[in-house]
Amino acid sequence: MFKRIAPLLLSIMLMLFLLNIFWRDTPGPQKVDFDRDLEVDLNIKELTLTQSGQDKKLWELSARQAGFMRKENIYLLEDPVMTYFGEENDEPLRILAARGRIHQDSGTVHMWPDVEAWSGDLYTTSEKATYTEGDAHVLLEDNVTFTGRGITVNTPRALIMLEENKVVATRGVRTSIRGD
Repeated sequence: MFKRIAPLLLSIMLMLFLLNIFWRDTPGPQKVDFDRDLEVDLNIKELTLTQSGQDKKLWELSARQAGFMRKENIYLLEDPVMTYFGEENDEPLRILAARGRIHQDSGTVHMWPDVEAWSGDLYTTSEKATYTEGDAHVLLEDNVTFTGRGITVNTPRALIMLEENKVVATRGVRTSIRGD
C-alpha cells in the first residue's frame, strides 16, 4: 500500500516546497500592481481624499492619477502625496512617492519606491512607507535615512510617531553627526 501512495506523497511534498519558494521569492503586492496591466473600474485624475476628526483635518492624500478596483476596494495611485497635519503648532508631515495603493477595507496606505518625507527641517528617504488608519505612526522600510539638525541616521526600518512628533529607528542604526 505504501508503495502505491509514496509517489503521490512525494509529488505533494515537492509541490508544497515549490509553492513555498515561489511565495518567498516573488515581489510583494506593493510592486505587482503596477508591473502588470490591471483592469480598473474607474480612472480618476487628481484624486484628493481627506480625513477629519474633532473639528480639524487629520490628513490629506492626493494623487496625480488613480485607478479604483471596486471588487477589491483598492485605489492604485500614481505620484501620491500624503500630508499629516498633527497638532496646531507642529509642522505638517508630507510624504510622497512614485506609486501607492489604498486598501479601503483596512484603511491602509502603501507608498513606494523613492519615498521622501519632510517635516520642518527633518528630511527622510526610504523605499516603502505604510500608514494604517488608527495607528499613530508611519512605518518606513528599506534604506531609511533621516537628515536634519546636524545629524544623519541610516536604518533599515523606522517609525515616525505622528502624535508624539518623534522618530524611532528599530534596527541596524548608523548615525553621523556634522559640526556646524
